[in-house]
Amino acid sequence: MQASTPNGDIRPGWRARLADHRLLRSPLAIMAARREQILYLVVGGWNTVFGYGAWAVLQFVLGERLHYLAIVVISWPFAVLNNYLCYRYLVFRSRGPILRELPRFATVYSATLLANLVALPVALQIWPGSIYVVQAAFMAIVIVAGYLAHKHFSFRSGRRAGTARP
Repeated sequence: MQASTPNGDIRPGWRARLADHRLLRSPLAIMAARREQILYLVVGGWNTVFGYGAWAVLQFVLGERLHYLAIVVISWPFAVLNNYLCYRYLVFRSRGPILRELPRFATVYSATLLANLVALPVALQIWPGSIYVVQAAFMAIVIVAGYLAHKHFSFRSGRRAGTARP
């Protein structure tokens, strides 16, 4: 006789069968344990594509009329709003007040914007290649560095530094 599942089904569902599969047990456990980090990388990849795309379109359209640093500043709010919504709802699943979180989130990205405004001209002097390649490399670095800042600052859910989450 087969054991029944918690909902009374005799045959376990597809999730239970996957979790019981010997080849998938370990990867599924790792994914469950590292859900936030994996989602951060996936969502960060999307955010990079979105932010880079917004910047590249503006650079292409306005590049003849505006300085490239002005275009970085113009594209910044679009990228930040997209990033905030994706990280808030998909990665950190925050329920904190938006009016408290969004300014903290924007502060993290303000630091990256300032770093970009300083690093981009320097990088273009060192690597006189395409501005598109240099900007893409910078944005990849921001994904990695931003995780800790968002986890412990932007979406800390009002807890004080040094206190553990329940």
